[in-house]
Amino acid sequence: MTSSSISSTRRRGFSMLEVVAASSLTVVALTSITPIFVRQARLLSESRRERIALEELANQAERIAATPAGELDRHLTALALSPIASRHLPDARLDAVRGDSPLGPTITLRLGWNAPGRLGHPLTLVTWPRAAGQGREAAP
Repeated sequence: MTSSSISSTRRRGFSMLEVVAASSLTVVALTSITPIFVRQARLLSESRRERIALEELANQAERIAATPAGELDRHLTALALSPIASRHLPDARLDAVRGDSPLGPTITLRLGWNAPGRLGHPLTLVTWPRAAGQGREAAP
């Protein structure tokens, strides 16, 4: 038997050095990838909350636009979040402020919730309420 055939028959597995090197590379790869997955999960969760908040603001704006002018003050004082928004947005606050613009009176809706970077920067949506003489148009 030659020396090359003897060494090939003796080597039947991984050396300890190969196992340690492969394990080290695996640990380094997992350690560097884990924060990326955590950050991605946080971004996904926050984007879901923001989408829910935008839908809530749009729904509130539609309700305000459909409210007759005489009932608007009562509607604004009774403004409340939907159960879905209350459940998904921690410590959510919804408020409405009347204002004026060149296009007429406006109502600014603000929705903020307890999230990093969100407390001082609520989502804002401006809507125009129905004018006093404006009614619903008759269906054809």
